[in-house]
Amino acid sequence: MCTASLEPVIKTLKEHCTTFEDHRDMVSKLAYFRDNLDELYDKRLRIFNYVRSNLIWETYEKNINRAYQLC
Repeated sequence: MCTASLEPVIKTLKEHCTTFEDHRDMVSKLAYFRDNLDELYDKRLRIFNYVRSNLIWETYEKNINRAYQLC
């Protein structure tokens, strides 16, 4: 979950990111997942698989090192 204003995060995570507008919206979405544990579990598995496949250090190591060199 992240605030709707974190566009780069949302763009990277796509459907694997649940956004909220404010505190009330966040509480509502957390309550929804509390009441729908099967959906939450499925979402957690999809996120885990996405991260394992796409957001690992080895995938971006050269880019990260190059960014540090340029700084």
